[in-house]
Amino acid sequence: MNTPDNTIQVTNLANLAQMLPYLLGHYPDDSIALHAPGANFHDGPRMTCPLPEDPAEWQATAETAARQFVAYAHDQGHNPDQGIVIYLCREPSPGQTPWDTAALLAPVADWLTTELTEHRATVLQTIGLVSNRWWCYECHIEGCCEGEPLPSADDPASVTAQMARLGRTPGPRTRDIVKEFRATADPDFLKDLHTAARRFNTRCATKAGRNATLATTCTQIDAAMNQFREGATALTRALTTQLIAGLQDDVAVEAGMAHTDDNDLPHARRLWSYLARNCAEPFTKEAAPILTLYAFVAWRQGDLIAARLALRDAITTDPDYELAVGIHLATIDGEDPREYLTAVREGQAECEAHLQHAVQVASEYIPTDTNAARYCEALDSVTISNIPQTFTDEQLMLARHSTVDIINGALADIRNGRPLVDEVAARIILGLQDREARDAALSSGEESNLPYERQLWGDLARRCVPPHTGKAAALLTLLGWVAWRQDDTVTAAHALSDAVDIDPHYGLATTLLDGIRSEADPAPLLKILREVAAQFAASRADLDTL
Repeated sequence: MNTPDNTIQVTNLANLAQMLPYLLGHYPDDSIALHAPGANFHDGPRMTCPLPEDPAEWQATAETAARQFVAYAHDQGHNPDQGIVIYLCREPSPGQTPWDTAALLAPVADWLTTELTEHRATVLQTIGLVSNRWWCYECHIEGCCEGEPLPSADDPASVTAQMARLGRTPGPRTRDIVKEFRATADPDFLKDLHTAARRFNTRCATKAGRNATLATTCTQIDAAMNQFREGATALTRALTTQLIAGLQDDVAVEAGMAHTDDNDLPHARRLWSYLARNCAEPFTKEAAPILTLYAFVAWRQGDLIAARLALRDAITTDPDYELAVGIHLATIDGEDPREYLTAVREGQAECEAHLQHAVQVASEYIPTDTNAARYCEALDSVTISNIPQTFTDEQLMLARHSTVDIINGALADIRNGRPLVDEVAARIILGLQDREARDAALSSGEESNLPYERQLWGDLARRCVPPHTGKAAALLTLLGWVAWRQDDTVTAAHALSDAVDIDPHYGLATTLLDGIRSEADPAPLLKILREVAAQFAASRADLDTL
């Protein structure tokens, strides 16, 4: 066999068995490996396919692998009828001897040979590799080619010795490569990750929430990269869990891919492998984007083996993850990862500009962690003290007027520069869950009132923190209407769209949003609202006579 460095003599089946980790660049544990030798033997297409744990699945796996390899060989311009070498690698399960395992692999050799032959491919040899021993399944002489140890490096004719003289070492085993990114479970960490994932999903319930969370994740990626550039090997638990959750957003993954300048590659690889190792059950699916980031970095470094193994894990856990599938195919087709990087950075620049604008718009009303516990406590308290009960019509009307009175008082406080009291804010939020109270609060006054109303609705919307997020639909609808009256259709559309995200059946928000998108004039609606406001004000006289 001619190598790029020199000539290696492969004179017997033992040498052929010993060639595998040099051919592939790694030793594939528990796998089928297929090689169609080229002019210099080491040339030609090759492929590995993991063997499932359950032997009942091996026949289907073998037949699929054979078909895929024939197609791949043709794509590479190689005719598989010139010969294929099959390697079957497996380590014994507990209680098995190497001979037991080799016997278990024998049907796989038959299935592969049958399927390859049906597709006009010729099998040269089928070598079994178990516990550093080799079997040749074409040899039917009893006791021959069965379980012989691989040649020792002390044997000068062995492939290992020949390669060592050329300064080459065998590729690492799969199980050693995957240790870099395979997860290990920490029950306490997984509890925190569950909390972070739940918070992430809650915040992303609206477009504004998703944008704000995405902006935070991008900032956290930058911060984490800076730490790893400075030599860090781990992050705080809070930052780790937030990054794992945040990287479930495809745009955040693209932001991560942008950190692959040549000088950053070692640091990025350590960061993504660190995060991937923290994605144990039941969060293995969350590892898919992180494994893809790791694979992209490994691909940029020219480490195709680690890249493909990571991508295999990503695709196994989430077969529909398109980025992993696309990059996997790109590594097979020999594409240049720098072209991916250029495209990602172009899209990222546009996305960042849009994201900054969207976050700036939504900052007026989106909840943040600041004072969240306090706001939640106030809403919890008011909600408990107002347990739903059967109200008479008069009591309902009285409650609605009370809500409007409290709103008027809050607006007066805002005009005079006084802060909104938490209990007052909570009472308004709860009162506006009544649709008629909300309609009565819709802005119908003079334009001079609009800045104060807008400030109130934005403040109240920011107070609708989890688990009270659903209560924000009314506040966002009121804010959207005020912004529309002010000709700020951008903020109006964002707020109303978020209201619909929170409650897809929130009719008023949908109606107002449709009006903005169709560029309708809000004046006719304002006229109707003023009539409704007058009728609502007149209904107070009926209450006064009770």
